[in-house]
Amino acid sequence: MIRETDIEIIVNRKSDIEVIKKVIISNNIQSPVFIIEYESYYSIQISSDYEEWELDSAIRKEFPEYELTENPDKGRKEIRLQISRIQSPFATDNWGRPIEDPTNKTQYLIKKSATKAESFVPEVKVLFENKELSYFVNIIDGINKSTDEKGFLLGKEFKTKYTGGEVDFLKSRLYKSREDAFYAGNNILKDQANIDFKKYIENKKKEIRDQQRLPRKIIRDFIKSCNALDIKGISKNLSDNIIFEKSINWQGKIVFEGIDALKEYINLSDQELFLKDLSIKSNWIFHLPEVTVWVYKNVTSTKNTSPGKHEKWNFILDGNQITRITKMV
Repeated sequence: MIRETDIEIIVNRKSDIEVIKKVIISNNIQSPVFIIEYESYYSIQISSDYEEWELDSAIRKEFPEYELTENPDKGRKEIRLQISRIQSPFATDNWGRPIEDPTNKTQYLIKKSATKAESFVPEVKVLFENKELSYFVNIIDGINKSTDEKGFLLGKEFKTKYTGGEVDFLKSRLYKSREDAFYAGNNILKDQANIDFKKYIENKKKEIRDQQRLPRKIIRDFIKSCNALDIKGISKNLSDNIIFEKSINWQGKIVFEGIDALKEYINLSDQELFLKDLSIKSNWIFHLPEVTVWVYKNVTSTKNTSPGKHEKWNFILDGNQITRITKMV
């Protein structure tokens, strides 16, 4: 005996209510039965010390062309009636012991399906981000030579479509139906796709590292040359039309434009590029051809005791040349 199971029967066809009442009465339920009428359905509610599973069998007898299922065919069929049973997670048995697995179950009365095998397409589309790949569940006829039992086998290859001829197959099992083989093959296919996806992500990360390697080197070399006031090193990867811009509150002001202007800028007392003990922090932001970095600038001043400050620098590259540098303040 189980304590307090809440049972609700939703009768979606109001014309069925008399049939369901007859079923309930014949099952001699030893607790009040509440019948609540709504505009389009009835709700029958019972709180019982017993789960009243006999109701299910009695309802099926009244509707021989219907079946009770926990999966109502993805909504493609009319749900004529549904039965829900819920027990409190604190429910106990007659000896006061907690129930290990309290009931929480809903079943739906739907028309029985015709015994027709569901057809399927062997090709399974799989998305790796925005890249669409095709996998295949290849099923071939097979036979157990020791028993002459006929059935179906799964091909070993899931990335190409079987078109006939010799094929390697998985020898672990002979399936009784094509459907059984398909469902099993689909599970294996998913495992294979998960392995492939990990490799895809690893390759993508490698490609990104390869794409970022040259811009990182160019910018690091530029900063290193700035610190050393190495004019040749500074100019090595700069475009002849290089632009240096200072942006304050998103308002840009061009400081100099062109290599010749750069050489003049180097000699100015208030220049902001060279001999500043610059170092790049680890948080690089890539939106190629743009690269944004945080640059740490050591501040040497008797009035300023702070160790330094961080600045946001944006570089625009064209191949192996820097075409624009924007210092954001």
